[in-house]
Amino acid sequence: MPALTYARARLFLGTSAVGTVTVLSAAALLLDVPGRLWPTAPGPWAADAAWIALAVALQAAVLAPFDLFAGFLIPREYGRTTERLAGFLRRWWRGALMHGLALTLAATGLMLAARGGGAWGTWAAYLALVLALLTWQPRIAAAVGKTRLRRADGREPWGDLGPRTWVIETPHAHVTGGAYGAPLATAWVWADRWSSAPERSALDAQAVRRSWIARSGARDRGLWLALFWNALPVAVAVAAWGPPVAAADVLRLALLATLGSFVGVLLLPTPSRWAVHHADLAAVAAGADPLRLATALEALDRDQDDEPARSEAVEAIFHPIPSLAHRLAVLNGTRAPGPAVGAAWHAARVALYLSWASGGLLGRAVHCNLGRPEAWVFLPSD
Repeated sequence: MPALTYARARLFLGTSAVGTVTVLSAAALLLDVPGRLWPTAPGPWAADAAWIALAVALQAAVLAPFDLFAGFLIPREYGRTTERLAGFLRRWWRGALMHGLALTLAATGLMLAARGGGAWGTWAAYLALVLALLTWQPRIAAAVGKTRLRRADGREPWGDLGPRTWVIETPHAHVTGGAYGAPLATAWVWADRWSSAPERSALDAQAVRRSWIARSGARDRGLWLALFWNALPVAVAVAAWGPPVAAADVLRLALLATLGSFVGVLLLPTPSRWAVHHADLAAVAAGADPLRLATALEALDRDQDDEPARSEAVEAIFHPIPSLAHRLAVLNGTRAPGPAVGAAWHAARVALYLSWASGGLLGRAVHCNLGRPEAWVFLPSD
């Protein structure tokens, strides 16, 4: 029998991957590796884009062993998959290629905008990239994860949730979909697996939860928090080194954004957990059967890391989604849900995805999506 549970094995790999990338990023900044090895003056844009692509490829190479263990070897060891190595490598290669292309294009766009418009050009390009990531998130998820995407037709088990609702089709249980769109324009992507087994997933209760998340402003608060958090490294980089007009400048920004993401992994899960608890309570207040909801939460927990209980210390830092035991305790009234005013739904994981706009290198290195290309864009939600 393995010495660790599946959840703890994934957590160990995730923290190891995050720690490795963070330490390497901090060392590279302290030693000014970008200034020593990358061009420090503007050159032909294609050549500088190639230098940026090299940095992205190095990041993929560092994460490759972690991806192999988390996405293939560990799931095989614990009987969570029967996929062959060749199949995993095809999925991983496509995902890594598409993710690397997105980072390279974003960084190159920032560089060209900085050359043309200085600091104002940098900010304009950054905001445009963030808006594109939010607006096109379903299509980006389908491209990176090689999943099928279809429009909801109004006859789905959850009912008609609007013309911007998508359904993502994949056999992978860790895919949950999630919210997309700009602030005040929330739309949803649903996992087809949920609609094919609506009783198991308590789909009606999930629909109520998601409706509350949008109506209450919890999703917008989480999004604004993620946007603010990711903008800080951009502001610091522009103030410290000027607009990123050279490949070295772009890499410095990416390394700083990576360090910002690391701090966010430590601090942002708490308001995210508060929102999960309040969404659960809102579903029950709207008439959802608490027993059905509890049964569905148990099933969805098994689909993810299968860790129904964890310590306060572990949850406080690494888990923006509360453990099943804590969620049930809140539903039972034996645990406080946290302040509703501070509930910022999914802030921690949305921040990781939006860090792509500034070249952040941790977006696919955390335990919930390491080695899972299908969850690099829509990180698993509640």
